[in-house]
Amino acid sequence: MPSCKNCKASKIIKSGKANGKQRYKCKECKYHFVEGDARTNAGVLAKKALCVLLYSLGKGSFRMLAKILGTHHSLVHRWIVEAGAALPEPCVPDGIEHMEFDEMWHFIKKKKANFGSSKPLTVIQGEPWPGCWVVVMLQHSGAFTTK
Repeated sequence: MPSCKNCKASKIIKSGKANGKQRYKCKECKYHFVEGDARTNAGVLAKKALCVLLYSLGKGSFRMLAKILGTHHSLVHRWIVEAGAALPEPCVPDGIEHMEFDEMWHFIKKKKANFGSSKPLTVIQGEPWPGCWVVVMLQHSGAFTTK
C-alpha cells in the first residue's frame, strides 16, 4: 500500500476507482488520492532537464526556451526555480572576503551607434592588486583622432 501524499501516513484504505485507477483514502487526514502522477512522463522530465541545462549555460531566455520546447514561458520559469531550490546552499571558502561579478547587457535594436569588430575599441587591462585582474573595453568618443 502507498503512503498518503498529503501527510505521509501509512494508514491507507482503498476507496473505489477513478478513471480506471485505484483510489485511496488516508484514515488520518481523510485525503483522497490516486497512486502515481499522470502529468509527469519521460518526455516532460527530458524537457525539464534540457531547459535547466540550457538556461544554466546562459544560452537562452525563458521565452526562447519555451518556444523551442513548445511550452509556456511561465512553466519554464517554474522549472528553473524548482531546479534552483533543489540545489544545496553554496559555500564560500574562508580566504575569500569579497567577490563581485559584472554582466554585459545587450540591447538589440536599441543602440544609438553600432560598433563592433570594424570599429576601434580601447582595451585597458591591469592587475590592481595580486590575484585580481581587470579588463575594460571602451568605445572611442565621437571626437577622436587616429594615426
